[in-house]
Amino acid sequence: SKNNQTNRAIMPRATDQMFTEAQQSVKNKNNITFGTKKPHYEGSTLDEILGGSRNGDTSKFALRDERAQTIITALTNATNISKENENTQELTINKLRFNSVGLIGREEEIETLRVCLDRMSQSEHQTKEVVMISGYSGTGKSTLVFNLKKKVVSAQGRGAFVTGKFNQHHSGEPLSAILQAFGELCRKVAKEISSICSEIEAALCAELQNEVYLLTQIVPDMNEPMILKTQPTKTPNDITSDARQARLNYAFRVFTRVMSSFFSPLVLCLDDLQWADKSSLELIQLLASDVHNKNSIMIIGCYRSNEVGASHILSSALCNLLDMSTTSNELLNMTQIELGNLGKKEVNQVIMALLSIDEESQTDSLASICYRRTMGNPFFLLELVKLLEEEGLLYFHLGLFQWKWDKDNIVSKTASTKNVVDMLQGKMNKLSQEVRAFLQCISCLGSSFTLETVRLIWEHQNLICTDSSTVKTGTEKLLATMMEESYLEKYENNKFRWTHDNVEQAASSLIEEGSCASFRSSIGEIWYRELGEDNLEPFLFEVANLVNNTAEGVINTDYAKVNLKAAKKARDNSAFDCCCNYASKGISMLPSTKWTSEPVLTVKLYSLAAEAEGVLGHHSKMENYCSEVLAQKSIPTLEKKDVYLAQLHRIANAELRYEHAIKLCLSISKDLGCRFPRGRVTGLMKALVSVCRTVKMVKQTPVEVLESLSIATNPSKLAMMSIMNRLSEWAYIAGEKHICLFLLTITKAVQMTLTHGLFEWSSVAYANIGWLSLFLMGDVDTAQHAGECALQMKERCGSEAGRARTFLDLHVFIFHHVKPLHLFSKPLLEGCQSGMRSGEKAHAMWCLLFHVVLLYMTGKPLKSIEEQCQVCIYHMVELKEEEQASCLRMYWQLFLNLMGSSNSTVELKGKAMEENDRTFTDPSHASFVVAKIFASSHFGEYELGAHLVIKEGAKRILKLKGGVIHAMTFLFHRSLCMYAMARKNKTKKKKYMAQAKRFHKELTDSLKNKNPNVRHYASLLDAEYAALKRKKNQDNYVRKLYTDTITMSARGGYVHDAALAHERFADFLLNESGDIQEAKYHIERAIQRYTDWGAMGIVKHLNNKYQYVFAKSSNH
Repeated sequence: SKNNQTNRAIMPRATDQMFTEAQQSVKNKNNITFGTKKPHYEGSTLDEILGGSRNGDTSKFALRDERAQTIITALTNATNISKENENTQELTINKLRFNSVGLIGREEEIETLRVCLDRMSQSEHQTKEVVMISGYSGTGKSTLVFNLKKKVVSAQGRGAFVTGKFNQHHSGEPLSAILQAFGELCRKVAKEISSICSEIEAALCAELQNEVYLLTQIVPDMNEPMILKTQPTKTPNDITSDARQARLNYAFRVFTRVMSSFFSPLVLCLDDLQWADKSSLELIQLLASDVHNKNSIMIIGCYRSNEVGASHILSSALCNLLDMSTTSNELLNMTQIELGNLGKKEVNQVIMALLSIDEESQTDSLASICYRRTMGNPFFLLELVKLLEEEGLLYFHLGLFQWKWDKDNIVSKTASTKNVVDMLQGKMNKLSQEVRAFLQCISCLGSSFTLETVRLIWEHQNLICTDSSTVKTGTEKLLATMMEESYLEKYENNKFRWTHDNVEQAASSLIEEGSCASFRSSIGEIWYRELGEDNLEPFLFEVANLVNNTAEGVINTDYAKVNLKAAKKARDNSAFDCCCNYASKGISMLPSTKWTSEPVLTVKLYSLAAEAEGVLGHHSKMENYCSEVLAQKSIPTLEKKDVYLAQLHRIANAELRYEHAIKLCLSISKDLGCRFPRGRVTGLMKALVSVCRTVKMVKQTPVEVLESLSIATNPSKLAMMSIMNRLSEWAYIAGEKHICLFLLTITKAVQMTLTHGLFEWSSVAYANIGWLSLFLMGDVDTAQHAGECALQMKERCGSEAGRARTFLDLHVFIFHHVKPLHLFSKPLLEGCQSGMRSGEKAHAMWCLLFHVVLLYMTGKPLKSIEEQCQVCIYHMVELKEEEQASCLRMYWQLFLNLMGSSNSTVELKGKAMEENDRTFTDPSHASFVVAKIFASSHFGEYELGAHLVIKEGAKRILKLKGGVIHAMTFLFHRSLCMYAMARKNKTKKKKYMAQAKRFHKELTDSLKNKNPNVRHYASLLDAEYAALKRKKNQDNYVRKLYTDTITMSARGGYVHDAALAHERFADFLLNESGDIQEAKYHIERAIQRYTDWGAMGIVKHLNNKYQYVFAKSSNH
């Protein structure tokens, strides 16, 4: 090496060969190299060290070998010359070998991690892995994890290993470690593999569209030009807390899906989870449970087990992850690793590695002392050995080429060492006053910080450190000193972090206990003042946490404004517990005259506190905040809007008191200048008149007028539209009592749009007036026109808010009357994605539910539909959308019955649900009846189907005239059951025929209105009717109708309806015509088509039902 060549060049030629032999011997034996760190002689001369004594007595050691004398002479000359030449690097054969220690005693844990990584990377069955590593501080949790990095990064060059660390003093900063890790991933893309930037951008924008801007505001370094170019998107002012959280969670999931598709495997390591905030723990669970992410991803968490009790929020998160793992069907594996201290044997192995000694007996005495002092804690052990060397209690004897120590001296001088933090603090106290002051300052900056931040703080040291005699050293030089002492490490350009959290803790403990809060507050004051308002955002949480150390009772409106910004950012990050803390701290810093001197700032802080407390379920605290705001008569209603919205969210969403929520909405509307008529009858009459007028207005408004509408900006009108949007939803849920309010809110919203411009919810209002014109007036053309206008409005508005609901209303209530069903899958899925992007998860899940129903209606393979049911229900339950999940379970069990994956046919009981154990809401009961009638029709249990039609038909929720997307399918099966019973039961034929004809007529009327999705339904019902009403010699006409239906259904892709037509044709041939041979043919064709569909349950049913037909046919 270059170092070797330099040292050899300065040696006497006579000793050159001898030194080379000695150096090579030692190097081979102990793997010793040369470096730059100076040896610590600490007041001892080279003669004293060579003589084997610390007190200068050289008589105790006499050189007996001329060869050894020559070696020492060479070393002495080399050392002396190098001291004269600063550019000459010195020997390090007398240095502790920290880099050679490795992970001694952790072989089992290393293997466990390797197994997890290999299992995750199996291409045939990829899984997500969650690994939780627990242990006391200093047991080597982080070191164990980093041992995996090389294997991850070298995995075909596609792996990524990113880290983040939570901080004890910055626990109020939400998602800190996760954002650190994601920021590192973005920097990796920008700096190392910029070629895929455009691909990542395209993938993110395809999923999130403009909502990707949300991520650029949160994830560090994501907004660099090389990573992402996006247009800012405006967050709706009235977005609910639930929507905020769902919106952010979806964005993070998409980000993780995209990144893990480019980096395989992706390993996310989060350290010090015991200090994680609630939002971070919830996000970890969401990322781990994402069933839509099929890529290889591992989340590794490290935490101090002694700081996590049963009531700790991490304990709850771990239980949730364990439950997910057991119910995930091996798609998620959770592994828990507990690291303890090293045993005495492993401690001895560590010391042998440090001292480059091969014989255990040589280090046993030192290992025993170190084990007793450290109890085998790896970090404590290494720091203790380092301290022993620095104090001269452990030294390298150059004459003997070996390490020496005095165990008695070590025992006496380390007796007071209680723990590693005390030891580090004692070591730091020996540093100069200036260096100690520097450590105190940077200990307030968190687990990592930039050079610019440190320089900014240190340049104003005189404001904190009162000793003016202190000589100021440059920031860079002090940082270099910290790195030499192994307190800090540089991990990126101009970025530094503590080597261990115990080091940070020791540095922090240098601050006098009584003045710690004021010291931190002073650091925050400097940081805040020097950054200025414009540059505060990237360091907002850090600065807020520091200035919040200000003593209680101190009035400071500037700090209150900092807390307002922090509370807003925490709320936007869905960290409502942090939002509460910042808002309440900001309120405490306001003067007693706050409502007159700082009314705007005060209202905003109180509103944020009320919203956050409500989300957390602290309703009494929320009411206290709300009451104080609402009691201020000088504050207009418009400025109290956020407080009202917080109250409405609690009343309607948390407590489900829709009546009370409606009354509050009406009161707010009145204050904003919008009145609704009182009285049920009067209100209903006015509502119907208003609907007729509004429909007429929509029909007569030229498209050019709609295109010229500007975006509404009037704050009062925006607030009114926000209130009416909620009022319409809750009035609909509340039932017939408030139907007039439901109608009036829709008509007023349409009228406001035409008068004041486009609102975020204008498209929803137009979609609603469209399906009202269809339901109340049967006006298909106006409904379609209003629907097309709604789509144009949504595109012009450019906001995600309301898009999911617009798509849902249009494709579930209107467009299926005029457009082919096979075009609906994409917009329904787009509505679902839009709902997730905007946080409207309820409407997103309804879109998903009807997408699954659509797959059934259009005859897609049952196996694929059933698989999607499982994923969708899991997603719904995870998002706490139980209503949609309950409805979808009915259809899931129907599909399982049809597939033969259940022991039942018409009873909805099995893997998905048990019909006898269910408590139904209106929507879930409607789904139950629909699924039950579908099952009765498919399995030929027409009597049960007819009974359900008669029994349940009067219920309001099932009056689906012109209704939801599957209303026509429901009409068809109800009519078919009635026609089948009329053929089977001659005594009640007239009764069944009357019901069947009524449903039949509705389908025929829809067909006359050019509904393209009911032709094959109407055709089969025509055949059924003709079969019942036929006269002599009309069999051929009936046969033609059945044949036409089969052909029409097959050509349309409705394989299941074609199979049903074959089955009904066969029934006619057997029971009315007596044509066994042709009946057998159609039964076989029905079985074949049902087989193609995947309905093996029906196939089994038909084989059993028509055994006698096959037998007769064979005999014939």
